[in-house]
Amino acid sequence: MVKKMHGSKPFPTDELPLHEVGRRGSAVAVASRALVRMSMDAADGDYLGSEASLLAKLGVSRPTLRQAAKIVESDQLLEVRPGLNGGFYARRPEARHVVQAPAFYLRINGATLHEAGVATDVIMSSVAAAAALSDDQMLRDELKNITEELEATDDETYTTRYMIDLEQRLLKLIARMGRNPFFELFVQITHEFGLLERDLRFYERAPERKLAWRRLQENYCHAVLDGDPEQAALLVHRRNALVNSWIREDSNAPGATAALENL
Repeated sequence: MVKKMHGSKPFPTDELPLHEVGRRGSAVAVASRALVRMSMDAADGDYLGSEASLLAKLGVSRPTLRQAAKIVESDQLLEVRPGLNGGFYARRPEARHVVQAPAFYLRINGATLHEAGVATDVIMSSVAAAAALSDDQMLRDELKNITEELEATDDETYTTRYMIDLEQRLLKLIARMGRNPFFELFVQITHEFGLLERDLRFYERAPERKLAWRRLQENYCHAVLDGDPEQAALLVHRRNALVNSWIREDSNAPGATAALENL
């Protein structure tokens, strides 16, 4: 089997003058950046070369290449396969790997749901308005199906777990309709961050909130399907205002302070 290799221009790192390596970073850092560029210039799963060919191409020592490869592998941009058909292959990170780290970072550094709501209010209103202007019929049909599913779901089926799953599907779809990769990434990070705050128990504390949230979801979907960007953005503001009111209520509820401190 003939494997297609990407790029042939040498990229000497170990052979750089010492002052040049220092300026651009260590040999490992320079080699890892070269591997990242090679991977990003290729398609997912493309063969980048064998260890021997990359040693020659990058002009580095074997330990340097292997250290660099581990760094790029940890970033989900490279796969090193052993064996007869082994070698270095381009890889694309899965969304879950990309969004978990910033969500954890925000949580560890004390970010709150209220702060997330402020950021979401600004960005998601733009996402909603852009989605309402989408002319992608396939995505619009998908949103129509979600809307019909939402309206047809009985109260018994409309559990908290169902709500969270449907919210995730809806937000991802709305972001795709907005045709902006930054929207999609932001939506997934904020959703992942929200899942870390599950102890707030919005719906268990006040089951009637499910109905209020459901009605807003339905109206939101219809505004996007109707191609009304102003109404879609307005409903985002209402959704965020509603969640923020629940946060305030729950933080003042008996036992809520201890729960929040233990998050």
